[in-house]
Amino acid sequence: MDRRAFTRTMRILESRYPVEDWSRGMTPFETLISTILSQSTTVANERRGLNDLRSSVGEITPQRLADTPEGEIAKAIWHAGLVTQKAPRIRGVARALLDDRGDRLERILALPTDRAREELMALPGVGPKTADVVLAMAAGHPTFPVDTHIARIARRWNLVRRTDYESIRAALERWTPPEKRKAWHLAIIAHGRTLCKARNPRCGECPVRRDCDWYQRKRARERRTHRRVRRAATKD
Repeated sequence: MDRRAFTRTMRILESRYPVEDWSRGMTPFETLISTILSQSTTVANERRGLNDLRSSVGEITPQRLADTPEGEIAKAIWHAGLVTQKAPRIRGVARALLDDRGDRLERILALPTDRAREELMALPGVGPKTADVVLAMAAGHPTFPVDTHIARIARRWNLVRRTDYESIRAALERWTPPEKRKAWHLAIIAHGRTLCKARNPRCGECPVRRDCDWYQRKRARERRTHRRVRRAATKD
């Protein structure tokens, strides 16, 4: 897929999947905790974990979570899975963000994007994806977070030779206008959940299949197979 095809594809997907901003109504800190909970689990399980955590501790703030025992956090977020990893990360990041003014995360998010990204990634349990999600969703920074759906679709579209996080992110940011990165990030995720699934993708219903490298290769294989079958039937 070249740049022109990518732009055409994304305009179609943006039209098909209106923006659903899951972080609307959340504080930046809640967005950060939600993103940590979302690691290696489903949206439904992440949301259940966040709601149960809120029911357990009340308002989700750095002070409240820093004061909550790790075992209590783990019990509250059980539905989000991997609690032995996520509970210490959540308490650790809460403690790291505590200061006398109480707004360290907001001050980080007010920095230029690259600097803010570095500061976020220095926090416990915050890697590149989590940092990019918080930057984009909580503060409107022009990052393009890459989740499993986006990584899969980028490979199917043959956007990158290397498939590591930073290579995919850089390729998407290079071809996406800054003001479109959040919307296109959400559109690709919606497409991955709806049609371009890891198993049994629904290519016949896909509105962008004509520009999809993976689909074109699949069709070419099917045509070759069909020709072989026809030749074999003719010989018989």
